[in-house]
Amino acid sequence: MDAQLIFAQKLKNRGFVACIDADYLPEDAGRGRLYEASMLLVDPEDHTPEAVFVLGAEEVDDQLLASLRRKQLGPDTPVIATGRFKTEQSYIGAKARLAFALGREPKVIDLNETQPRSILPSAVSPLVAESRPVSRPVGDLTDVTVVLGSTDLDNPETLPCLSRMSNQGDYNLRLVVSGAQNEFIKASHFADLPRTLYTDLSPLTLAKSTDILAMFGHGIAGDRMAEFAVELIAAGGLVIDCTEDEVLMSSGAPTLLGPKTLFALDGYLIGKILGNTSFIAEQAQKSLWLRSLDISRLESAASLTAKPPAPSRKTQRTLFLPTNGVGLGHAQRCSVIANALPADVSPVFAVFPSCVPVVRREGIDCIPMVARADAMDSSNANDIINYRRLSAALQEGDRLVFDGGYVFDSVHRVIQENRLSAVWIRRGLWPKGRSRHTMLRREGIFDRVIVPSEAFEELNDAYSYGDQVHYVGPVFRQVGQTAKEAEELWERLAERFGRDFRQLVVSMLGGGVASDRSAQLQAISGMLETRDDCLHLIVTWPGSTVQASAFGWKNTKVVHTLEATKLCLAADLVISAAGYNSVHEFLYHKIPAILIPQSAPYLDDQERRARALSDRDLCVTITESEFMKLERAVSDFLDYGSGETLRAAMAQIELPEPGASTAAELLAAT
Repeated sequence: MDAQLIFAQKLKNRGFVACIDADYLPEDAGRGRLYEASMLLVDPEDHTPEAVFVLGAEEVDDQLLASLRRKQLGPDTPVIATGRFKTEQSYIGAKARLAFALGREPKVIDLNETQPRSILPSAVSPLVAESRPVSRPVGDLTDVTVVLGSTDLDNPETLPCLSRMSNQGDYNLRLVVSGAQNEFIKASHFADLPRTLYTDLSPLTLAKSTDILAMFGHGIAGDRMAEFAVELIAAGGLVIDCTEDEVLMSSGAPTLLGPKTLFALDGYLIGKILGNTSFIAEQAQKSLWLRSLDISRLESAASLTAKPPAPSRKTQRTLFLPTNGVGLGHAQRCSVIANALPADVSPVFAVFPSCVPVVRREGIDCIPMVARADAMDSSNANDIINYRRLSAALQEGDRLVFDGGYVFDSVHRVIQENRLSAVWIRRGLWPKGRSRHTMLRREGIFDRVIVPSEAFEELNDAYSYGDQVHYVGPVFRQVGQTAKEAEELWERLAERFGRDFRQLVVSMLGGGVASDRSAQLQAISGMLETRDDCLHLIVTWPGSTVQASAFGWKNTKVVHTLEATKLCLAADLVISAAGYNSVHEFLYHKIPAILIPQSAPYLDDQERRARALSDRDLCVTITESEFMKLERAVSDFLDYGSGETLRAAMAQIELPEPGASTAAELLAAT
C-alpha cells in the first residue's frame, strides 16, 4: 500500500490523474495512510484507465489477477508491471500469469536491471523521482531530519543528547520514529522532542521540509524511508548514511558517510556539513546514480508524457479554521480579527455548520466542515473529509489561521503538504491535568502563534516561548447599544411573547455540548416562576441543544440568537458560564453577572477565570452545585440592586487594550 500511495502521488505531481483501486486498501491501513489514500482511492467501476501500473510484480496474487480480469482492459491500454525478480524464471512466471489475466503480454520491468544498486533491494516501490534540485534560501536555519530506524533508546544518554541537539541554534531538528520509539519518548522527561511517526506525513512531504537527512539503525526502515531518501536526493538535499551496515553508501547513492552514533552527529553537522551544504549538494547532483531514479523512464514505458501543472490561483488566500466543540466562540473571535484585517485581505472561513451564521453575519464566505457525528466517536472519519476539503481550498503560499486547542491531523498535514503560511490563535488558561507536551507537540509547524490574553495578569500562563509567540490583548466582539435601543428591545420582547414585564433575566449556560446544565436552568426557572413581572430568557446559539423541560415554564422562554450581548446589555440580571468570550464581553461592556463556570475537562479553566472577577467584586461566582447560594444571589440582584454595586466596581477597573487590531497586524505580516 505504501508503494501505491507514494507512486500515485508522484504521478499526480507530474500532472497525471492517478488513482488507486479501493479494493487494495487493507483493513489495518493505519491512521496516517488513510489520509493519503483519501486523495487517491476510487471504486474500480468508477473509472476507465488510460494506463495501468502493477507494483511488486514479483509476488502476483489471485486478488490482483482477478482485478485485472474484471477491468477488461482494451488492447491499447498499456499495462506496466515493475518488480525485483530474484531469478529469470520468476520474471517469466510473473509475466505469464499477468498475460493470462490480461489476454495479452504486459510490459514487465525488472528494477534489478534499471536499479542494479538499489538502496532497498526488497522495496516494492519503484524508488523513482523527478530530478528537480530545489533552491534552499541562504541564511535560513537548516532543517535536519533524523530517522532513528532500529536505534535502541534504552541508553540513558540518548534522549538527553537529542534534547541538546533540538535546543541549539545552528539547525532545526526533527525525529522520525516508530510507534514504540514514540511511546518511549512520550513517557520520558523529553516528551517535547520534535518528532513524527513514519506515517504521519508522506515521504514527499517530509522531503519538502528537510534539507539534511541522517539515517540510523540497521538498514533502511521500509519503503517509506527509502522513498524519503530518494526524493530528497533528487531535490538536491543532503543524505547522511549513519546506518550500521552503510546501506546507502554501498548502493552508490550520492550520500555522505556519517557517524554511527547519535552522540557524534551534532559535532559532525556543525564541524563538517552546515558550512558546506551548497558545495556538497552540487557535487551530489553530478552522480550518475541519479539516472537510475528517473521517473520518466517508467512514464515512457506507458507512453505517458508529463503534463504541465494546472495554473494556480494568483492571489494569496487567507483561510480561517476555528474549531473545538462546535467552534462557535472560536468562530466569533476569528471573525473579530478578520474584520480588523487590511482592506486588501479577503478572508474565507472553513467552519462547522453551526458556525456558518456567525461568520456570514459578518459578510464572509464559508466552506462547511464536517463535525464528528457522535461526541463519543473516536474515529477520524470527519477529519479525513475535512482534510480533503482543506486540500482542495488551499494551495502553496496560502495562509491558514487555525483557532483551537488540539491541532488536528488534517491541519497538520495540509500546512506541511502545501507549505502554507500558518498562524495558530491559541488561547490559554488550560485546566489542570492537561498535558502541555500533547497540546504543543505540533506548535513548530506554525510561523506565528497569537495568544489572546485574559483581562487579568494572573490568568495569563505562558506555555511556550520564542520569537514566533505573540501575546495580544483580549479579543472579543464589541457591541454598542443606547438606552433608547435597549427600551425598544424590551418592547419587541413584550410583543413577541405577548406579555409585559418589569425585570429581564438572561441565562446563558451553554448549548449542552460541554456539559448538561439542565439542573441549573430548571432551578433558575423555578426561582423566577413566582415573579409575575419577570421575563426569563434562556439564550443559546442557533442550533444549540436545550432540554425539553425548559419549555414548561410560564415566565421562561428559549431564545436562539446571535445577538446575545445586546440582550445582556438590556437585562437586569445575567447568569452565564465563564467562557472567554462571555466574560470579556461582560467586563468591557460593564455587564454585572452571576457566573456558573463549566467544568468539562476539555474546556479552559472557567472557574479560575470567574474567581479572578469575583475576587475583585466584579461578578458573583457560584459553582454548579451551589443551588441555595444561587437563589440568594438572584434575589440580591432583583430585589436589592447588588448588580449596580458590581457595575460601579466595573467602572473603576482598569482593563488592557483589546487585541483584535494587533492580532490582525501580526497575521497580515505573516
